[in-house]
Amino acid sequence: MEKLQTQKEKREQFNKIIKLVRKAPENGLKLFYEKYAKIIQITAQTICHSEYLANEVVNNVLIKVWKNAKKIKNIKNPVGWIYIVTANAAKDAMRSRYNLPLDPQIVSNVDFTQDIIEEQSFYYLIKDLSEIEQEIIIFKFVLNDTFKDIADMMHKPLATITSIYYRALSKIKNDFQEKKEKVE
Repeated sequence: MEKLQTQKEKREQFNKIIKLVRKAPENGLKLFYEKYAKIIQITAQTICHSEYLANEVVNNVLIKVWKNAKKIKNIKNPVGWIYIVTANAAKDAMRSRYNLPLDPQIVSNVDFTQDIIEEQSFYYLIKDLSEIEQEIIIFKFVLNDTFKDIADMMHKPLATITSIYYRALSKIKNDFQEKKEKVE
């Protein structure tokens, strides 16, 4: 079982990886990707609603980290910083493309594998949440962070984080119920 890291350990590890990116970019970026790919990919997919575009965003984030490695110093909230960089890259990618949503008739006729359905279902469930609600849900479900860790990362009171989290879950549940009732 993976050891739970403290915020200080997470900061130290992040800053070591960034130093490695400066000294040996290929090895540093590889390590950066291995450590943070999950949060980058989930954030990009959530915002872009496109696996292709999300993969492009991942590449753009890695390029930004590489190009700006000398400017990145002592980030206090690495995961929050990565989330913001990824969200901004995803928004830029969306602005630079004209994306039409898939016609529901087309989607319903395609035979998806279970993995794709589950992955897309997560994005679909959180797509209508506010940015902060999406961020907290991603931190909680994808990264398995505790409410305390999330509160520390976001510099918000613990009660605020838990309130936003449960409000987001309630929105997801209500939205799901409404869509279910429309189908029936």
